[in-house]
Amino acid sequence: MKPDSMQRICETRILVGFLGEKQQTSWWGSSFLSPSSRAFLGPIYPNSIDVAQYSGVCQAASIVHDEHIGIGKHYHLYRLPDSIERALFQCIQAHKVINNMSDFLKSHDTAVERLKELGEDTVKESDGPVTVGQYADNKLDALIQISRSHYISAFQGDYKTFPYMRCI
Repeated sequence: MKPDSMQRICETRILVGFLGEKQQTSWWGSSFLSPSSRAFLGPIYPNSIDVAQYSGVCQAASIVHDEHIGIGKHYHLYRLPDSIERALFQCIQAHKVINNMSDFLKSHDTAVERLKELGEDTVKESDGPVTVGQYADNKLDALIQISRSHYISAFQGDYKTFPYMRCI
């Protein structure tokens, strides 16, 4: 996949992760992207606070997605094929993605606006798990785009959605 695709997926994970945290919509009970988390994580991970925040919020979101969708023959924003997961982790390590996004992680509205800038489509309101299509490497950008649109709709409409991709 292209590096800019990896960057967009990382940004989407961080924004959705932020919006789902306890201080925002409370889809998951974590606070890895709150201002106080840097003070807490700093002494433990002094050289990799961003990676710790990213890993923590992704794990918290993945657990909740798995509880609603189940674990099996499908992927979602926080559970992708191993090769993609490795590339995303390398992207987070190589770039200061969270630091670069700090302006977008100040409020619900700024985070939603940034999600919209990354791209959105019109989708039907779907509370709970919703399939966005069949997974294929060459379709991942489009599937993430549809997923992003579902998240935007849910965060604006005050309901929970868990988009997922079917596997063969």
